[in-house]
Amino acid sequence: MSADRTSLVASAAAGRPAGSATPALALFVAAVAAAGGVILVRAALALPAALDAGWGWCAVLALATIVAGQVKINVPGQPATVSVSEFFVFTMVLLFGPAPAVLAVAVDGLWTSLTQQDRRWYRALFNIAEPAIGAWAAGNAYLAVLGPAEVTGGETRALVAVLVMAMTFLASNSVLTAIAVALENRTSAFEVWRRHAFYLGVNYCSAAALAMLAVESHLRPTVVALIAPLLVLSYVTCRAVASRVEESRRHIAEVEHLYQATIETLAIAVDAKDEVTHGHVRRVQRHAVATARALGITEPIEIKAIEAAALLHDVGKLAVPDYVLNKPAALTRSEFEQIKQHVDTGATILRAVEFPYPVVPIVLGHHEQWDGRGYPAGLAGEAIPIGARILSVVDCFDAVTSDRPYRRKLSDEEAIAILQSRAGTMYDRRVVDAFIAMVPALRREDAALDQAAVPPLAAFTNNESVGDGRATPETEAVSRQQLAQAAPAALDRLGRELPAAEICLLATAGGRHALTIVQATPLVRGICETVALPLGEGVSGWVAAHRYRIVNSDPTLDLGDAATSLGLRSCMSVPVFAFGALAGVLSVFLPEPGGFRDREVRLVGLAAQEIGMAIALAEHGWRDDRLDAVAVGW
Repeated sequence: MSADRTSLVASAAAGRPAGSATPALALFVAAVAAAGGVILVRAALALPAALDAGWGWCAVLALATIVAGQVKINVPGQPATVSVSEFFVFTMVLLFGPAPAVLAVAVDGLWTSLTQQDRRWYRALFNIAEPAIGAWAAGNAYLAVLGPAEVTGGETRALVAVLVMAMTFLASNSVLTAIAVALENRTSAFEVWRRHAFYLGVNYCSAAALAMLAVESHLRPTVVALIAPLLVLSYVTCRAVASRVEESRRHIAEVEHLYQATIETLAIAVDAKDEVTHGHVRRVQRHAVATARALGITEPIEIKAIEAAALLHDVGKLAVPDYVLNKPAALTRSEFEQIKQHVDTGATILRAVEFPYPVVPIVLGHHEQWDGRGYPAGLAGEAIPIGARILSVVDCFDAVTSDRPYRRKLSDEEAIAILQSRAGTMYDRRVVDAFIAMVPALRREDAALDQAAVPPLAAFTNNESVGDGRATPETEAVSRQQLAQAAPAALDRLGRELPAAEICLLATAGGRHALTIVQATPLVRGICETVALPLGEGVSGWVAAHRYRIVNSDPTLDLGDAATSLGLRSCMSVPVFAFGALAGVLSVFLPEPGGFRDREVRLVGLAAQEIGMAIALAEHGWRDDRLDAVAVGW
């Protein structure tokens, strides 16, 4: 069984148009073709003398070389195919010298190029010249080791000569082919060579050994009769094994796809649950993997584990109540204990998935600290998995450089200063140093990949164009008017249900860069009328920018010190949607801290839904009594 000489270039990536080649590849193929052309001329001149030993067997072996070269088996996962053709090539070398073998493999290469769908000129030249060079080098190496006829003798010398022939053939074919593939695909020639050299070497040695057996028997019919079934059996066996390996590879790929789908599904669920960190896990994944590689981690299993853990490290937050998870103010001790449970809960969820790589230890360890003061197990130093140490550093950096409804994001320089101050106590100093060194490059990558920046607030209007995202005074007035007309019934009902509440309905202003009051209860009206809240700032501005509700926040983030003088201690802000577009923001304030429990959250949410539906119904000229179905829930 022998690896096919000419199929390696043909099996390379076919990403370029037919007939194209880089200058380096064209120059290399030209050099190979020139050398091969010289060798072919010399082989043609030497052929008559070589055929003095008998042209019949030579013709049979040459024909067998060409035919066998067309019957190939792909090596699963490797850029190579196998066939039985080299047995006949080596037999020709042993019987007739290099010349017939050179011409036979050249014809085989020509035929292979003509029968391929991809007929790039440089591949055709290479497929003809490269095997000719290999056969010529192998044949002459064999003759050099074997020595002149008068000094030959001994089976050891003959065996060594045959092995040298096989290894020379391997060296010539594999090196030249690896260079060609590397130049075509702009990869490492050594990596290409390493992937297929072992298979070629084993098969060349096998083919050479069978050829020596056939020649030493002087091609006796009984020996040939034994070798032929061996070749057929080898081909059939190799084909069966290759089929099974390929089937296993497909199964592994399907399982891997299933795991990836599971990971993506869970990650989407986390994003939906914890909108404060929307997109956070995607950046953390990219940064964590890059940091791992910078630290010298190249093992595929470890990289896959870090990739999965980075996406799923917060999956346990699915079990944390919304009002705790999205609370923008400081957490109470009991609320912080609830947050801490997300680590163990996440590990429990992920154990059920049974990942083929160690995801759970990384998720369990991403809140552990270098000095042992973290949670849940209080691990310290090297006892913390390296993936968890990387994730904790990257997670912290992304968290403090992202906007939150209770604070503005820090600059990269400020975040780096935090990491440096915690290196050696909370974080592994080696990880911190590696990550900080990569921050500029990672930020450039983030900018290139960030195609979904926070969209501008889309005030709902009947005829508004989404062209450049800017509202004209006319369309802005219409949207505010629609919002004002749709809101009274819902706000009156909400006021009756929550008599202690102060309510404010906000819409866009100033080209959608800020929010201004549409309607409000008397105590907060005067305050809100003097405030233009920028998008992304305060509780209401953050909700307008991110389109997700905030529960039990600090009212001073919207109303300033006036909230304290009014005795307001908690705030809830929700987006108002109509036809899927953002029409405004409804903010409600209560005097007691943590005043928004399940009932209050539900009432405010229903009020926002009713306002949005009223706008939609008005657009179609429907009567307001269609809102009765919504009001039932009150």
